[in-house]
Amino acid sequence: MSDRAADPDVPRAVVILGAGTMGGGMAVAFARAGSRVSVFSRRTTTLELARRRMGESLALLDEAGLLHGVAPEDVLGRVSDHDDLQSIDFAADLIVESIVEDMERKKDLLGLVEDLAPVTAIIASNTSSLSLRDLADGLRRPDRFAGYHWFNPPELVELVEVVAAPATNRSVVRELVRWSRAIGKRPVALSRDIEGFVANRLQYALIREAYAMVEGGVCTPEDVDEVVKAGLGPRWAAVGPFETMDLAGLDVHRAVAQGLFPTLSVATRPPKMLETLLDQGALGAKSGLGLRGRYDRRAMADLARRRTRILTALSRLRADES
Repeated sequence: MSDRAADPDVPRAVVILGAGTMGGGMAVAFARAGSRVSVFSRRTTTLELARRRMGESLALLDEAGLLHGVAPEDVLGRVSDHDDLQSIDFAADLIVESIVEDMERKKDLLGLVEDLAPVTAIIASNTSSLSLRDLADGLRRPDRFAGYHWFNPPELVELVEVVAAPATNRSVVRELVRWSRAIGKRPVALSRDIEGFVANRLQYALIREAYAMVEGGVCTPEDVDEVVKAGLGPRWAAVGPFETMDLAGLDVHRAVAQGLFPTLSVATRPPKMLETLLDQGALGAKSGLGLRGRYDRRAMADLARRRTRILTALSRLRADES
């Protein structure tokens, strides 16, 4: 991606509320494209960690040849840190809320920011699970609010979901789609709001079936990961599920669906194996114990490097195709 500081399709100024993994990654994505980005967190330690992670991410992107000659420090120079809302210049085109998934905390912050932002600004939430209708309740300009769902790691994953709340003006959706494409993302604009949006509903349908097979003694978590990494993942990265069915033949697709659909899991509660792990204090890699067993620092670093290596390779491939 080239430096697009002068690209009229890239937002001139962006405010990111939240400096966690998602907020920092979004800041990198917009700064790479030339936007001036302000990142907010109430904790200076969080801001310091975010800046370090942004620097590490930019170094990896540079190593992969994805900065196209723009120095990582120049990109990072477009990002400013703030631990006080009053210190932020809210004369921005776009304001993205990306704090913890707590309805009341999000609504409180969105209300504060709406009072500080210009009437022309688009205010969006990176929520992945909360009702956009409820988040917009209480805003004085709900027509300028929308869902804007990114995926981890946000500086590498191309997909973003753009979702209108009930009162969202369609011009807001169009603008978010345009900006997303301009910074190198592949936006999908949903026709209506639905819990979990599209990607998480698909992901959790697959995960529910994976849990059912593991608990039913069909396979192990390691087997599930291998099936996805060696089969479904590469195939669906090339052609999506519906394209795959078209290639297979819809008569074949129907025959398989008739036999398979009635046997799939319809569980409505999280699986016992997950609850057992949580009761043991297992939180995944961040606690050192998860669905795939124990993680030490080296294992965590290796897993993160593998993810980055493969995602950057896919980004280079798609860039070559375009």
